[in-house]
Amino acid sequence: MNPRLRLWLVGTLGATLAVIVAFGIAQEIYVLSAVLTALILWLLLEWISGPRPEAWALAVALAGYVLCNRGFAQLSLSPKLPLLPAEMALLAGVAATILRMARRETAAVLRDALNFTVCAWMLLGAVRLWPDTRAHGAMALRDFATIYYASFFFVAQALARHAASIRLLRRALLGAFALLPLTFFLYRQFPEFFLGPLRIRGVPLFFYKDDLAAAYFFAGFFFLMTAGAWPWLWRGAAAAAGYVSAFSVSSSRAAIMGLVVASGWWAVARRWAPWKLQVLLAPVALMGLTLLALVKDQDFRQSRAYAVYEHVVSIGDFSGTGRYSSDDRRYMGDNNRFRLAWWRSVTEEVLEGGPVLGLGFGHNLSERFVRTYELDLGEEFSARSPHSIVFTVLGRMGIAGLVAFAGIVAAMAAATWRLVQRARSDDAALVPLGWWSVAWVMFTSGCFGVVLEGPMGAVVFWTALGMANATTTDLLAERESNSGAAAGGHESAPALPSAGGSA
Repeated sequence: MNPRLRLWLVGTLGATLAVIVAFGIAQEIYVLSAVLTALILWLLLEWISGPRPEAWALAVALAGYVLCNRGFAQLSLSPKLPLLPAEMALLAGVAATILRMARRETAAVLRDALNFTVCAWMLLGAVRLWPDTRAHGAMALRDFATIYYASFFFVAQALARHAASIRLLRRALLGAFALLPLTFFLYRQFPEFFLGPLRIRGVPLFFYKDDLAAAYFFAGFFFLMTAGAWPWLWRGAAAAAGYVSAFSVSSSRAAIMGLVVASGWWAVARRWAPWKLQVLLAPVALMGLTLLALVKDQDFRQSRAYAVYEHVVSIGDFSGTGRYSSDDRRYMGDNNRFRLAWWRSVTEEVLEGGPVLGLGFGHNLSERFVRTYELDLGEEFSARSPHSIVFTVLGRMGIAGLVAFAGIVAAMAAATWRLVQRARSDDAALVPLGWWSVAWVMFTSGCFGVVLEGPMGAVVFWTALGMANATTTDLLAERESNSGAAAGGHESAPALPSAGGSA
């Protein structure tokens, strides 16, 4: 096409859309204006050949969920159209990925165990959903979100093959993790401001869920370790701020388990940076908290230092019979019994009513528990998830769904094991290790809390898992190819000098 004609056509189309958007805003037709504005931005981003438009949508979702948490999750274009950020990002990502796959521009599904198990789990969930929608209607679709959020896994794998897009997603997540300690601190110090003026249609933009915030802090602790372009001082300071902030959260026990698992993978990789920083932070923080209690002339058993100690000890209190003296830990034993009783109730109900395919999406997994629990939970108890992705899957999809989900976990472990072996001698493996660390922290937290059933944790988890798997596959394939070429006796071409470097 003639360049002048193309410029004229693009300019005319842009001007027409701009007039329509302005008219929509003037008439308070915000949904139409937002859709047209998104279309204009999409075309512009495609034209400038930078990060893909769906990468921008996903980057906004990741940064929003980490920095703003529950507040961001409740934003929608219109009260009549509750299209939430996760669903908007997913709609854009899946549509663009399918289109690019049709044009053979990308590959979203890899031929490995993790992709196979995720596909099998989602397919089983779709089969289970079919009869549930007729029985429970929209409630079944709401519960099915736990399954369809896994689509972010395939969107992320497609974007991982595009250099500008993966760079954008890394920077978005690194920036969000680095800023989270600051925004969380300000939120605690000035709640009236965050819950008052910072509202959009009556919904606060920042509203933190403690267990998710703690999981993000620990996920960021490891991810920031892989920010090679950042000076070590800045990386260490941001990671340390998040680490300390996590222990200030009253419900971070599930996240602490995630910290243990991710630390274990770094130890297997023989990468000791997170361990060294933790060894430095732990005694310094404990000494500071102890001195603070002495300065305040406070009973040590009511101090923050003793509260953190009881917080960690209570993780192993499986029976929930331990006695805790600090004010903000007094009910931890009750909380442990609460979770165990709910998990037992779900297991018994599944074995009685649907052991193979479960009780279905839309079924109230708390009804039997509320009836039989020994303590009064009140008439307004509305939680639907049994505070564990494992028992949520068991309740919704039965033993078949749980076996399929266990296959995902086994495939995750096998892929991570291959990577950490490479990471012992290859610095390039640190980038995938950062993604794996985020995935393992979020997954482990989800086994003991409501993390993966909603968008706030699920979007981050499935995106990190897709990025981790794709970058690991590419790295190992590249190293195996280089090893095969060397073993075949072929001389490799000399490396070209990098920008600013010498040959």
